Amino acid sequence: MRILVTGANGHIGSNVVRALIAAGYDVRAFVREGCDRRGLAGLSLEYVFGDVMDRESLEAALTGCDAVIHLAAVYKTIATNADEIVAPAILGAENLYAAAKAAGIQRIVYTSSIASVGFSYKPNQFRTGDDWNDDPHNPYYIAKTRSEQRVQHLARETGIHTVVICPAIVLGANDYRVTPSNQLVMDWLNGIGQTYRGGLNLVDVRDVAAAHVAALTKGENCRRYIVGGQNILVKDIGHLLKKMTGIRPIHVPFPRGIMLVTARLLEGFCKRIKVKPPFTYDLLYEVADRYAWYDCQDTYDTFGLKPLSAEQSLRASVDWLLQTDRIRPSRAHRITARLAAA
Repeated sequence: MRILVTGANGHIGSNVVRALIAAGYDVRAFVREGCDRRGLAGLSLEYVFGDVMDRESLEAALTGCDAVIHLAAVYKTIATNADEIVAPAILGAENLYAAAKAAGIQRIVYTSSIASVGFSYKPNQFRTGDDWNDDPHNPYYIAKTRSEQRVQHLARETGIHTVVICPAIVLGANDYRVTPSNQLVMDWLNGIGQTYRGGLNLVDVRDVAAAHVAALTKGENCRRYIVGGQNILVKDIGHLLKKMTGIRPIHVPFPRGIMLVTARLLEGFCKRIKVKPPFTYDLLYEVADRYAWYDCQDTYDTFGLKPLSAEQSLRASVDWLLQTDRIRPSRAHRITARLAAA
């Protein structure tokens, strides 16, 4: 089978391509001209250039393909204009399904996010693929929710079997741009970021890639599969990093209300001095004092996954950040020595 992978050069995309090649698939990578392709260097694949905003380029790329893994998206959690994230997500999905229908494609694996599933306010509430984020504020969360809802409609309208993958916080290698997920770890180790009240679900990018490959032959039509690993308190992630690297991030124990007020004040101050804020009100609205905790058993059973632990996923992220010189030199030396002695 020949598989078209949109956004193939991204963090998840490059790992999906590797997993596809290892599984014996022919891969056609759909990327934009001039993009960073370091994550795909040396791999045996075919490149086609285009943009999901351009339907004609998608139609040309789909010629001779058997299925599509759609990963192309703008992954940023701070934006000056929500449309730069929302519009490409929705229009890109509409173009893809129109082009796929014209090309006779029978199966699409669509990559969404836990951003479309939402977070809980209580640690004993585990969300599933049946839950939706009914109150998104951040542009990325809005984009993922609205575009996936549009995809659910398009899948039924076109009759294309669609399996939706919703990854949790994806950590690991081949992330040359450094996505917001790996940036969490980078900022914690560099002393810029802080842990906070609430919980996250960490998953290794290799597990996410394996789920995408499995979804080419498994999974119910229009069903949403959360690909997550271990549910863990954000504070406990800090403890794991301390154990692993010798560096413990500063913990901010403030409740949600104080965090949101602080974000409003900081965002206003940064706007006045014309600098990018380290975080925004809409982003903290999504995560502060909330739990990105999920029941992923359906995903594990359907795709035959046994995800790596939070500690293993964190180690993969730390190794990658060290390899690509993303950690401050003085701290990198300390971390390297600590890992070598372990």
